[in-house]
Amino acid sequence: MTTTLGSILDRAGIGTLGVLDIQIDVPILTGAQRQGDVIVLPRPNRATATTPIPAAGVRVVRAEASANTHSIMSWDGPGCFFDADQTGGNADLTLGTLTVPPGGSAYLLHTEEHGANGIGPGTYELRRQREFAGEWRQVAD
Repeated sequence: MTTTLGSILDRAGIGTLGVLDIQIDVPILTGAQRQGDVIVLPRPNRATATTPIPAAGVRVVRAEASANTHSIMSWDGPGCFFDADQTGGNADLTLGTLTVPPGGSAYLLHTEEHGANGIGPGTYELRRQREFAGEWRQVAD
């Protein structure tokens, strides 16, 4: 199943800066995906997330000085779940666990640059990227 970026953004109530092709199809995938400095990794043996994603979505990376906000949205089929990582482990690179039940889908949105990624059924770990610039630090795309 695919849907267009424009329909996802409309449903989320989010506009773009006009730099993205809103007619592009966004496929629903179940493998590893990357969106800027966020990676979605399948983790089939991980405990499933239990916190329902609200209609307004969940911000998994919050913008600070820029528009670098990544959000998880879920509308199709059964509700999805996201448990934010509260441990601060893995050098604060782990954002949390996403579970998409059978028949459901979730979308990772970043309207400024990356558009949307469609995520199909499964349990996933969401992580940040890091880089070495004299010292290790999180990447801010």
